[in-house]
Amino acid sequence: MRTSLFLRLAPAALLTGLLAAGASAAPVSPAAYTFDAPTDCVQCFDDPAFTKLTDGVLGRAGWAANNGQEWVGWSGDRTVNLDFDFGTRRLIDTVRVGSTQDASGEVRLPAITLFSSDDGSAWSQILSLGAPAATGADPYSTAPHGFLTLPGLGVEARYLRVAATASGGRILLDEVQFDDTASAVSEPEPVTLALLGLGLAALGLIRRR
Repeated sequence: MRTSLFLRLAPAALLTGLLAAGASAAPVSPAAYTFDAPTDCVQCFDDPAFTKLTDGVLGRAGWAANNGQEWVGWSGDRTVNLDFDFGTRRLIDTVRVGSTQDASGEVRLPAITLFSSDDGSAWSQILSLGAPAATGADPYSTAPHGFLTLPGLGVEARYLRVAATASGGRILLDEVQFDDTASAVSEPEPVTLALLGLGLAALGLIRRR
């Protein structure tokens, strides 16, 4: 009876562990990016070296915290196209755009539209996300800012365009992140290692019997 139980449980435990080992997202880093509208440096929301959106340095929910050094910003009703070049065709499954909104409406969350291209000139629209309603943060809040997330893309291209559309006031962006979850293989978590160990131990016991 015990041998029969192990025969039923061991393959399932081993398979569960193997599936869990490949479930996490793998970050994809662009080689470079540009944008087509000049930034507004009222409080240093500029980005002359084109690095602030991918440098891994996160700003705060309050756009005035730390004098806004981490943010890139634009004023007025406009659409800003941010073009990211990955150097070669890459599979992108999720895009996250860091942004914020304050209680006064001076800074507002943008609408986001994604486009892909293989040559940087002909663009195909992928997905749109309307400007979400959100409770604004205090301008000096030191809490982490949020991200506008567009998941399940499954697009393969060299270039991705993130078009951010303002609805009045100012839009601020910080850290645009890309993930390839479709082919990601992560380091096993402790629970995954435990499942793998259980499966291997059960198979070893079966073999001895």
